[in-house]
Amino acid sequence: MKRICIIGSGITALATAWQRTRDGDACTVLESSPQIGGAIQSHRQGDYLAEEGPNSIQINSREVDDFLASIPGLEERITEANPAAQKRYIVRRGKLHAVPMNPWQAITTRLWSLGGRMRVLKEPFIRSADPDSEQSAADFVRRRLGEELYQYAINPLIGGIYAGDPEQLSLRYAFPKLHALEQNHGGLIRGSIAKMREAKRSTAPKVNKRIISFKDGLGELPQLLASALKDACHINVSIESIQRGDQKWSVEWNGESQSFDELIVTLPAHALHKLPFPKNVREAFEPLATIDYPPVSVLSLAFKRSDVSHPLDGFGALVPECENRNILGVLFPSTLFDGRAPEDEVLLTAFVGGERQPELATNDTEQVKGIVLDELRELLGVRSEPTFVHHRHWPKAIPQYKIGYGSTLDHIEKVEKDYPGLKLAGNYRTGISLSYCIESSVQADR
Repeated sequence: MKRICIIGSGITALATAWQRTRDGDACTVLESSPQIGGAIQSHRQGDYLAEEGPNSIQINSREVDDFLASIPGLEERITEANPAAQKRYIVRRGKLHAVPMNPWQAITTRLWSLGGRMRVLKEPFIRSADPDSEQSAADFVRRRLGEELYQYAINPLIGGIYAGDPEQLSLRYAFPKLHALEQNHGGLIRGSIAKMREAKRSTAPKVNKRIISFKDGLGELPQLLASALKDACHINVSIESIQRGDQKWSVEWNGESQSFDELIVTLPAHALHKLPFPKNVREAFEPLATIDYPPVSVLSLAFKRSDVSHPLDGFGALVPECENRNILGVLFPSTLFDGRAPEDEVLLTAFVGGERQPELATNDTEQVKGIVLDELRELLGVRSEPTFVHHRHWPKAIPQYKIGYGSTLDHIEKVEKDYPGLKLAGNYRTGISLSYCIESSVQADR
């Protein structure tokens, strides 16, 4: 049994603590704020339920499915996405167009022109990039699918996932699965066909792929993990000292001092310098402070169903950069999950800022509300003032895996090698989605 100290209480921290506890280790989780969960925060106000960070979990692997099933009391709290929310919309010329979900829709869609659709047919015949080269996500998509599919498919998608700039994001590190499809199979279409064939031949149990949340929002996940960890989680912690001793790490907080075999730090890269490590360790963290985290404002608004003309029959809508609008996208949470708004109302969650327009992301709720309402009136036909408003501003939201990010990952490995027993973990290292964070926590070397 190892004694492990985990700093932070986001999903990476709690998932790691729960996995290691199940493996027989003794974990202590230290959180400086009065609440656990990191970016996973749900706000309940009567019949309204707003998410301040991630809105759902996409289960697409056995590891994530099994991990969630291991958390006491979680399964009965799960709520699956409604079938009516399968549509995804993209804005073009100020109108919402459904993204094609099958070959017939791809042929008939008005989202892309005939020329844009025909350009995709060239994709299987385009040579793979040099495996030693590094390309941006934008360059990759333009080369393989053409300019129109970049502008009206991938650009808004990346804005929705990373709140980032596709011209700067590294394909290899920000979208490793797409990079692997090209390098291993020669392209996206060939790779997709190969993956489908592999899945058909596989004898492994099939994963029930689905999108889920919980009855009181995603915030239930960290709460139930903390409950399962019992007395291992400490909030309102002030860490006074972190020192490397004789093959152990000594941590002093709130007047208490303990020694640990491992120290796992899960804070965002921009917050590492705040920890009271020795000077040489703090200096080793300095290159990680250059990781960009653009600001994002998340605004949830409710309206009477009769005051919104769009049917809201989908997951949400993404906005391409070339449309020159002031939001990155808008989700339809009350369509996606039950219990997000009163029966005669709808809940919408809009995202503002990111790398595209960082100056629009602000802590001023009235300013953000004005921006969002103008957009929703044009795009969704909103005809009234909101019945509910909830705003969360993230000054540093999502880490950007930009060109050259490999040197950042190499530096993290060097820090861990130079300081045995110290591990750095979080969404700036193994992927930004909740699924990636859970998978990395389950798979972490022990």
